[in-house]
Amino acid sequence: MRHSVFSLLLGAISLITPAVVSGLEFTVSLEQDGKTVDASKLQFVKIPSLRHRRRGHRNATTTTTTRQHENAKRGNNNISYSDNWCGASSRSDDADPIRNVFGYFTVPDLKLRPTGGAPQFAAAWIGIDGAKCNQTLLQAGVTTVVNSNGGQSASAWWEWYPGAAYSIANLPVKPGDWVSVNITAHNATSGRIIVTNAQRGYSMTLNLTSGPKLCRWDVEWILEDFYEAESNKQVPFASFQDLWFLDTEATTVRGKNIGINGAAMVHLMDPKGKVLCQAEKYDDANFVITSH
Repeated sequence: MRHSVFSLLLGAISLITPAVVSGLEFTVSLEQDGKTVDASKLQFVKIPSLRHRRRGHRNATTTTTTRQHENAKRGNNNISYSDNWCGASSRSDDADPIRNVFGYFTVPDLKLRPTGGAPQFAAAWIGIDGAKCNQTLLQAGVTTVVNSNGGQSASAWWEWYPGAAYSIANLPVKPGDWVSVNITAHNATSGRIIVTNAQRGYSMTLNLTSGPKLCRWDVEWILEDFYEAESNKQVPFASFQDLWFLDTEATTVRGKNIGINGAAMVHLMDPKGKVLCQAEKYDDANFVITSH
């Protein structure tokens, strides 16, 4: 979440080891080109918790698109619609909780839609819970903004909903960079987030404890049209180059592997019933999100 979008900024937290925020405790470490470096350059800019990180559902009332017909022919009929998510969402057996989720994706490379004004936005992230278990969500990702002149900027962030989100200042990310997010739930209230930008040689590790209780039922790989905190309205959603999620995988406590096979491919639909983006499976580990 890009912190300049939100007017309810509550200040910044420079590195403290450990840091304590409303019961949630975390420590952070940073590597550059494989070597441990001083993480005090990082700054965590706190943003109020936002209900939009939970998935919104929308009933499909529009004509099926050509790509959807193609998907149906291929046997990929597990399609659902959301008012804010676009991507893939998969679920584990409730008796076998999610342990880890991983994936590579590109920092969204945006262009302005003809309608919607400027600036326009898109956020890409990976997370645990937020769908069936919509009262909590542990996630990390990147947000890109494109301005009226076509210029772009991006920022990395993490959130343990319903706690606050934190934009990570000084962790280099740029549109088009390949990044990976690796999230592990050690148990329902502690975990680890690793955000890596191998192209720029940086990897940040957060170890978190005393977080909101996770169900560990769901995993997601998502591009989102998110809501602004003050207005509680969705930000203008940008157009974008095809965005791939690669090497996507989740594992459970019992060692089961969860990929894209069987996942819901979630399409984002606006209030008028127009599909703005859709996810298309390639195989069990890879899929692409396409802008409309």
